[in-house]
Amino acid sequence: MSDDVLSRLLAVLRVSRAEIRAAWRVGSRVYGTAGPASDEDFLVVRSKPEQRQDLAFAEGLNIVIHGVTTFQDALDDQSVFALECYFAQPAHVLVASRPPFRYTCDRKKLASSAIGRSTADWQKAKKRFVEEPGPSRKKAFHAMRVPVFALQVAKTGKISDYTAANHFLAELRKGPDDDFAWYEETLGPAREALCAELTKLAGKR
Repeated sequence: MSDDVLSRLLAVLRVSRAEIRAAWRVGSRVYGTAGPASDEDFLVVRSKPEQRQDLAFAEGLNIVIHGVTTFQDALDDQSVFALECYFAQPAHVLVASRPPFRYTCDRKKLASSAIGRSTADWQKAKKRFVEEPGPSRKKAFHAMRVPVFALQVAKTGKISDYTAANHFLAELRKGPDDDFAWYEETLGPAREALCAELTKLAGKR
């Protein structure tokens, strides 16, 4: 990862390198779904334990900020977004955490977290679809991707394929701009099946 990218993040956050515990690239450039106009997305963990979760923005740049405690809590809560960072491929690691964060897979908590996030994102997409079809498609993609990634963790203990849900985005891009019912009919059953598989795995020892 280019030092220029890290330097830009430090400038936006107005912190020194010593204040960063870990940093990763996240989002569409990791999934392989970015377009020419896509923003760059990152998650940064500041070394301050008392740092609360926050957001920072600059032109073409979105940063999710965590403290050491809030990021560890996210891992303990089986947050798929946090797990995307924890299992990130080396090309997307700006600052490797030293010492590393801890993670133990709890299938029951993982299923609950992923299904809850997926359902919430799906409902948000449905609610705002007519007014904001573009952002709502993105939210619906999140709703599909989260259980796909959670299933990788439940089955193999890690996320290894960050492109695994991209075929759902291709389907989402085919749909109309004025009728979320099309998406519910086309992708709703697949989302429900993914969540059902997670629930089933959560019951296995």
